[in-house]
Parts: sequence; structure tokens; C-alpha cells
Amino acid sequence: MIKEQNKKLLIFVEIFIISLVIWSINLRYRTDFGFWNVPVNPYFIAAVLLSSYYGRLYGYVSLGFSFLFILMNPSQAGNYFHYWKELIFAHYVYAAVAIAAIYLFGVINRSFTIVIDSQRKFIRRIAKDKNKLQKELAGVTAVNREFEERVLLQNDSITSLYNQVEALHSQNLTKSLNIFLSTVQKFIRAEKASIWEYQKETKSLVMIANIGWTGDDVLYSIEDVDTTVNGWVYRNNKMFSVRMLLEYELFSRMDTRRNILSYPINISQSTWGVLSIERLPFSRFNLYTEKILAILVDLAGPAIERAVEYEAMLKHSDVNTFTGLPSPVQLMTVVEKEIKQTLEKNGVFSVILIEITNFDTISENFGEAKAYSLMMIFIEEMKKIAENRIEVFHYKEWNQLAFLYPNIDYDGSAFYSFQSLGVISSKKWMLDDKEVDLEVIFGYAAMSTEEITVNELLDTAEQLLEIQKV
Repeated sequence: MIKEQNKKLLIFVEIFIISLVIWSINLRYRTDFGFWNVPVNPYFIAAVLLSSYYGRLYGYVSLGFSFLFILMNPSQAGNYFHYWKELIFAHYVYAAVAIAAIYLFGVINRSFTIVIDSQRKFIRRIAKDKNKLQKELAGVTAVNREFEERVLLQNDSITSLYNQVEALHSQNLTKSLNIFLSTVQKFIRAEKASIWEYQKETKSLVMIANIGWTGDDVLYSIEDVDTTVNGWVYRNNKMFSVRMLLEYELFSRMDTRRNILSYPINISQSTWGVLSIERLPFSRFNLYTEKILAILVDLAGPAIERAVEYEAMLKHSDVNTFTGLPSPVQLMTVVEKEIKQTLEKNGVFSVILIEITNFDTISENFGEAKAYSLMMIFIEEMKKIAENRIEVFHYKEWNQLAFLYPNIDYDGSAFYSFQSLGVISSKKWMLDDKEVDLEVIFGYAAMSTEEITVNELLDTAEQLLEIQKV
């Protein structure tokens, strides 16, 4: 409002100055009214132009200022009454025309002003709608980007989880547990975590793998199964969350400073150990994290079970000095157990026999130790093809291997054998910077719903192996 008033005052001042300038020029060149005695008079022209630019009000104001200056002509001092009378009678027609022209141009100015104001309002509304639309578009774009990132992250997480779970299937228990802990760290951002195994001899829980532990934490690497949170989790086969401290009074008698979340790890339908999360970002402590941990523990269970069984088997079996692989005697025991479990679960599994036919030649040329080192490289390649799901044993001869491959049938083992032959033929096998030809043959057999003995199963695979030697 104040700004509008200042604008009007400025226009009045401009009109006054314009009228004063015209009057000053008039006094300089003429002493009577106007510059010449015709309708085209600067006073009238100025008033009409101002009305067309500012509006009829300002045109009339300009005309009024002009009349005031003219009436105060100093050359007519003492004779103003006669001078004014003469002016009125001499120029009333021109004045009437000027007044009418001012009104007409003022109306035109008003019409244009209304149109311009309407256009301005329309443009402002369009600009406002555009800004609003841009904000909405920016919001939708941000939401869309967020959803895209979430979908991409979810896809990446699913892929990563799949890769981690596949890597868990290792016959090395320490390796499997470390991969499991790294998976937990990746998915819930755990800063400190540990895995505890129950020892029957001492009736205690022993820490066997960890992340984030320091030297001081080693003092707490053994826990009593009856008086600790991890022991409670193991004994009751239930998860623990620090939020449960408000619900169960029994935890008040235990030291809960080192436990945020704890989960039992089950193998062979019984509790084997405990996963303990000891430090976690506060923002990650929620029900979503608890569900993720429960899923990870369930996924890791079968892989840990296989690694535990394999470790136990190695402790009670003869192993090769160079490879560390168990003997055929242990193979018979494991296959017999696998047959029993497969019948109970209506599952399938296969035994694949592999013989490196030129193993003796490689041993003669490079030495027995290096020949076995090449065998271990070969085994690692075979494990990669099987996604670390096979258990490896020596067979009857030291150049023969037996792969126990769960959850694949006869066709699956045949496909694996052909796939392996493709890898063997395409890969360069090196010893002492020299390329070595690796000659390998495969024999396989599968066990499904029909009951079969260990010898029958192995004989079937061995017959296929012998046929290839002919």
C-alpha cells in the first residue's frame, strides 16, 4: 500500500515538472496563452499523452497544472480578470476537445491496463502452477530415485546374500564361520560379533570366531553355560534381545553388558552354538535387524553343519600327508550315513569318482609333492563349478578322488562331469612355469528314493569309470 502511494506521488511530481517545463518554454518565446493559436497546443498534447500513458486522472491533473501556470502569466499582472476572460472565450473549444481526448485516451489506457493486468495475473498463475508442478515433479523424481535406489540395493543385497551363502559351503569350519560373520556384519552393520561352540567336556561355551574383538575381549572367550546370556540362549534354543531385559527378571542375575542380540545355531535338529552380537549402531537395533539375523542363521545352518561334520570326520580318520583329504574308509562311513538321511528325507545325492590317469607321469616329472599340489588346484576348480557344495575324499588309489554331491540326481551329476571336462580342457595347468596336460576321467552314480547299499552305489560309479579306460 505504501509503495503504491509513493508511486502515485512520484507521478504527480513528474506531471508537475513536465507542465512547469512547458510553461517555462512558453514564457521564453511567447507572452500570450500557448505557443500558437491553433488546436495543436503543447499543453493539450502533453495532457493527452499523459492520459494515454498513466490514465485519464493524470491527464486531467496535467491539464489542471497547465491552466494554473497559464493563469499566473506574469506579463498580465494587474489585468488577470480580463486575461482569464479572454482565454476562456478564445480557447474553450480546444479545452473541451482536450478534455474529451483525455477521457478517450484514458479509457483506452484503462482497457489496455485491464487486459495487461489480466495477462499478468494469468502469467503469475501459470508461473505459480509451474513452480508448484516443478516442486511436485522434483518430489516425484526424488521418490522415484529413492525407489530405484532401494530396488537396486535390494537386488544387490539379494545377489550379495546369494554369493555369501554359496561361499559358506566350505569344508573348512573356520572359513565358513568367518564368512558367516562377514555376512552378518555386511547386512546389519554389526561392529562386534562372535560365534560360540558348546564344549561337552567342560560344559561351557567357547568363542571360536569373532569380528571386532580386541585383546581385552580374549578374557571373556569362555562362558559358563548356566549363568550367562549366551548359555541361556543355548540351553533354551531361543533368541535373546536386549529389549527382553524389561520383560524377564531372570536376566537381572546375569551379566548382560556384552549381549545385544544372540541367536542359537542349530545343526542336525539340535543346538550347536550361539551367534552373539555385542556392538551394533543404535539406528540398526530394530525388529527388521532381528528378522534379518534370524534368516541369516537359518541359511547358514546347513553349511555350518556340513563343515562341523567334515571337521569331526578328519579328527577320526586317516588323511593324506600332502592333501589332508580323508581316506576311502571314511568315504564309506559318510556315504552310508548320507544314504540313510536321503531315504528319510526323500532326497537325492550323487557320488562322482574322478581319476587323474597321468598322475604317475606328473609325479615322475615334477615330484610327488608338486603332483599333489596340482591335484589340490584341480579340486578347488571342481569346487567352484559345484559352488562349494561337494565333499572330497580320496578313493582306492591316491590318484583317484570321490566327490559326495548332495541334492543332485543322475542327470545332474552327468551334467557336472561334462561341465568339468570343459573346464579341464580349456584351463592351462602349470607346474614350475611349464604347462601340464591333465588327463581326467569321470564315473558317477546317484541315489534317490530306491534303497541301495554303499557298495552298490560305488560299484555303479566305478563301472562307468572303468569303461572309459578301455
